[in-house]
Amino acid sequence: MSSNDTKKDEISKCKLARFGNKKVVKYSDEYDHQRKKNNESVKNSRLKAKEKQKQTEGRMNKLAEENRLLNERVDTLMKELQVLRSLYKELGQDIPADAVQALEQINIH
Repeated sequence: MSSNDTKKDEISKCKLARFGNKKVVKYSDEYDHQRKKNNESVKNSRLKAKEKQKQTEGRMNKLAEENRLLNERVDTLMKELQVLRSLYKELGQDIPADAVQALEQINIH
């Protein structure tokens, strides 16, 4: 038996780990190196995902606040519209035609 065959027999008796398409003998220096590389990759991936989550939450909070402010603005404008309508009604006047047309375009009657 050649030394090459002996080496193959030793490797076949050892447990192997896979790193992509590459097989590595478990607990060897190469295995330890690959594990360290993989652990670093996982760590970086998780940090990146966490940062992306924080950015998404920040953007969501910003948009929620913007939406709240816009809803407040809509409420204020609707109240102003009601006041103006009641003033026109008290004065016994019709709302100007262009104003009525503009309100119809945005579905407010």
